Amino acid sequence: MTSDIRKVEMIKILVVDDEREILDEIAEALTDEGYEAVCADRVDAALEILRNQPDIGMVVTDLKMPGKTGVDLIDEARAEFERDIAFIVMSGSPDNFGLDLKEFPVLRKPLDIDKFLEAVQTALSLKGAQDRNRRPE
Repeated sequence: MTSDIRKVEMIKILVVDDEREILDEIAEALTDEGYEAVCADRVDAALEILRNQPDIGMVVTDLKMPGKTGVDLIDEARAEFERDIAFIVMSGSPDNFGLDLKEFPVLRKPLDIDKFLEAVQTALSLKGAQDRNRRPE
């Protein structure tokens, strides 16, 4: 999969999941596609990474994690950060934790890596179009 977006600059993606195997699998797939993957195993760690790495433009998060959920991460990130962050949600649970599933791409676990990478590319393309439309002329 080749992308014009990545030719301009390497896209940094934060992956948040409490399952180490899933973090490793997703990070490897993203790296193989030319993205830079940063991983966190809980919401508070993810928020700290977002504070310290303002060049992260996308977050891929599990919904169901111990303590805070992926919904908490999305809500807190939106409240704290002014930058536009694209979100992709993953879940193996039928519970959507109150999330409006029409607002985000939702991938069911176990993940199909090809569908996952397509969702990443689509979300980044949409984000890029939105960013271009927001720029002052």
